[in-house]
Amino acid sequence: MAVIEEIVEEPIIEIPQAEAPKEVVNLPKPVPHPDQDGDIFFETEEYPAEELKELIRQSMEYKAKGNAFFGQGEYKKAIDEYENALMTCPESVYKERAIYFGNIAACHLKQNELKEARDMCSQALILDPKYTKALLRRAQANEKIGTSTAMTESLEDFKKLKQSTSDAYTLRECRRAENELPKKIKEKMEAEKEEMMGKLKDLGNTLLGKFGLSTDNFQLQQDPAGSGGYSMNFVNSPSK
Repeated sequence: MAVIEEIVEEPIIEIPQAEAPKEVVNLPKPVPHPDQDGDIFFETEEYPAEELKELIRQSMEYKAKGNAFFGQGEYKKAIDEYENALMTCPESVYKERAIYFGNIAACHLKQNELKEARDMCSQALILDPKYTKALLRRAQANEKIGTSTAMTESLEDFKKLKQSTSDAYTLRECRRAENELPKKIKEKMEAEKEEMMGKLKDLGNTLLGKFGLSTDNFQLQQDPAGSGGYSMNFVNSPSK
């Protein structure tokens, strides 16, 4: 079972007043993406240096409140504060905004809200593709979701992490995932295939039952010539 990493306070971005317009306001703007509810947190205005610093300060206060709630296990309240931070923090400070999305993801993971956690990590990675904590949390969320598709995406994220981190815990998780996930993915794909075939058979029996038939009346036989193809034969009295 993957261990969810606790939130660790990220370093506060210091923005010298004289350099703010050059280093912050003119940073390239990421393309806004709505969350699962259709809300877009990004703003489009540019700000004078003093106003920019004040908005960042306010967003940091919301973040500190969120961290305090997280430490107390009050994850829903923590999410509210991180969302307040996102609403306050200007779009141009994209790395700090990525941290807020990443912290929201950590809260969702604690509540086993796996799809929400995955989506928040993806938002964070749009803003900061090198944000390894978000990549790790997304990999952990997808692994726990447990579908073959999700676990495949999880494995891909773990492989990316292995190439970009020196953190001992993260590297252990990457090695574990590379050892365990390929087998789990294969087994899950087989299980999903069997489940799908079972549902198709049930549907076929429902339709064929109206004519006094069932899917047992139709048998597939592989081409003995080895072409890889199949032929379908009708069996009037299938064996029980």
